[in-house]
Amino acid sequence: MTEFDRKTPPPTLALRLAKNLVGFMLKTGLTLCGLGLVPVLYYFWPAVTVSWAQAREERQANPLDKTQLDKETKKLRADIARLREETAQLQAALDQRQPKVPYIVVDTNTNSYLMRQTDEVLREGICSTGSGKKLVWLHGGKTWVFRTPKGKHQVRLKKDNFPVWKKPDWAFIEENEKIPSPNDPRRFEEGVLGEYALDIGDAYMLHGTLYKRTLGEYVSHGCVRLDDPDIEYLYNNSQRGTEVYIF
Repeated sequence: MTEFDRKTPPPTLALRLAKNLVGFMLKTGLTLCGLGLVPVLYYFWPAVTVSWAQAREERQANPLDKTQLDKETKKLRADIARLREETAQLQAALDQRQPKVPYIVVDTNTNSYLMRQTDEVLREGICSTGSGKKLVWLHGGKTWVFRTPKGKHQVRLKKDNFPVWKKPDWAFIEENEKIPSPNDPRRFEEGVLGEYALDIGDAYMLHGTLYKRTLGEYVSHGCVRLDDPDIEYLYNNSQRGTEVYIF
């Protein structure tokens, strides 16, 4: 085996070397014989021809099928049109379900609220929601978790003129006090709910607060606490049956 029978180098490298070599000869005016480059070209020429053949075969094996391309384009356009129609139908269904009268939304993730009417935001601001803390009453075998109830609710009762709060059992357990009878005067406390309150059932309310510095934090026992101007606005612009969405 002679030195010219060695394995052919990679086609891409061979092409690059051959191209550089020819360019060098053209610039310098040197001949193949003068440089003694005939053996070199003999060495690289098989790789060059193989690369050309491979490129030709790839083009023949993967021709641009215009018919197939047109078919796929047509299908994509049909899919886009279908999705647009489905989106329009969903939006129309959403518009029908959206209340036409003002409603309240409470976001427990950001401790914020807003009142909307269709797409218009009438008022928005910060609030405080449930702390998520757990209180266990070992003697009575009860456990309370102070979360704001998520879901769809309604204003069941509107209260004004600094409504009185009737303290539940957990309020006494939390203070290590003995639980009084249901109508014991110690259960009734004034001032803690602010001037207005919207009762949404199960002892949960949207109401004012004495602890304004904690607005925007998770500190309540489940009620939604608001600043005085905010709860006053909600009170004046809601009625029994106004929907309250908490998420």
